[in-house]
Amino acid sequence: MEVKQCDFCRMPYQGTGNKICGDCLLKLDEDFIEIREYLWEHDRAGIDEVSEATGVSRKSIMYLLKEERLTVGDESEPGSGILTCESCKRPIRTGRMCAGCKNEVMSAMQESIGAVVSKPKRRPEPVEEESFKGVAKLQLKGR
Repeated sequence: MEVKQCDFCRMPYQGTGNKICGDCLLKLDEDFIEIREYLWEHDRAGIDEVSEATGVSRKSIMYLLKEERLTVGDESEPGSGILTCESCKRPIRTGRMCAGCKNEVMSAMQESIGAVVSKPKRRPEPVEEESFKGVAKLQLKGR
C-alpha cells in the first residue's frame, strides 16, 4: 500500500485504487443516501435547499456532482456556472468535463497509446471449412 492524499479531506491515508480515504468514502456514501432520499420527495431542489434540509455540506454535494453520482437538473439555467468543464469552462450538468473535451482527451490518449504500443498481431484469416473435413471441434490453445 502506498500513502496517498485524500481528494476530499486532503489528509494522508494508506490505500490502493481509491481517490479518497475510507472515512470520507463512508461519509460521502451516507451523504448520497440522505440526498437521494430528499430528492425523491423534493425533485429538482437546489443545492442550498438540499444542503440545508439534509445537513449535507455544499462541498459534499459538489464532490458528488463531479464524481457523476448527482446531476444538475435540466431546467437549471445553462449559464448558472454551478458546474463548469475543467478544460473549456462551459457549463455542464455532471462530472468534470463536457462531452467534447472528454472525447478530445480520449482521442489524444488513444493516439499516444497507439504510438507506444506496437500494432496488435493480425488474426490469421479463417481457413476454409473444406480443409478440416473430419474435425468435429476446435479448442483454443491453453483451455
